[in-house]
Amino acid sequence: MSRPLSDRLLADWPAKVLSLAGAVALFFFYQLNRLEERPLSVPLVVVSNENFVPASQYPRTVRLVLRGESNAIYAVLEDDLEATLDLRGYTSAGVWRVPVRVEKKGSALGIDPLEISVNPSDVAISIELRVVKEIQVVPSFRGYLEPGYELAGFKLVPSRIEAAGPASIMEKLEDAATEPVELTGRSDNFSIRTKIAARDPLVRFMSSDIIEFSAEVKKALVYRTYQDLEVSYVGLRDDLVAKTPAPAGSARVAASSKELENFVPSAGVLEADLSAITEPGVYAVAVVPRFPAGFDVETWLPMVATISVERVAPGSRTQVLP
Repeated sequence: MSRPLSDRLLADWPAKVLSLAGAVALFFFYQLNRLEERPLSVPLVVVSNENFVPASQYPRTVRLVLRGESNAIYAVLEDDLEATLDLRGYTSAGVWRVPVRVEKKGSALGIDPLEISVNPSDVAISIELRVVKEIQVVPSFRGYLEPGYELAGFKLVPSRIEAAGPASIMEKLEDAATEPVELTGRSDNFSIRTKIAARDPLVRFMSSDIIEFSAEVKKALVYRTYQDLEVSYVGLRDDLVAKTPAPAGSARVAASSKELENFVPSAGVLEADLSAITEPGVYAVAVVPRFPAGFDVETWLPMVATISVERVAPGSRTQVLP
């Protein structure tokens, strides 16, 4: 009679187990040889709670290695793998070693086999109390205005913003600079939109980082004082004569360097208008500056001239004029 099935199954069982184990090992070895690797880098996202935030630099990206079947791993999009440093459970200041977690999404879901290794696998990071502070916004510039022009003033809207970051950094932070405003070639007032430059990645701005910048541009003025200027009498009636010699005057003016270089002072830059005088006598007449356009007269002397006027004698037309 034939032997029972159980006896036959158990006969030479060590050899059968070894054979089965060898077959399984060969299967997995074959499968492993079919798998390929794909390296890629993804951003490292830090998630923190409301009270404590990172206070030291950390890697902005991590390196992942995907291992699986070729057609599957190369179909995975980078956006479908998210590397996260989760700090929400850390509620006291200090230095902590936090594991990097990788989450699969989208096209990465449902792939089997899929092995994911991450480097670094954890990150040592300092955590401090989060501080919110209002700081001044200041402009930064690049280039130069057209020759002969200067920046007379500017306006920033908003001029102050709220920023948040670790206590040790916020304690020293007083202002935030804009990205460079280009001045090259400008000779008129202008307005642009610019952004706040990110000086420290550990500091976050609580509102929009867009800044409205308005600039007032004007000619660069050079100041100069002219002495011994002749005061001219103008407008006196033909039947009257000024008996008082014209006084010497002075003036302090502002103009561009080019305008000053080309200007030669002459009679008439200071003027006394005598057209309102109709009778002989002594008069106090205002002296006004008559400099060319583009000159800003800051002050001048005399501002008033005392003039004696007489009627012209019959047959005579001699005047005392400058």
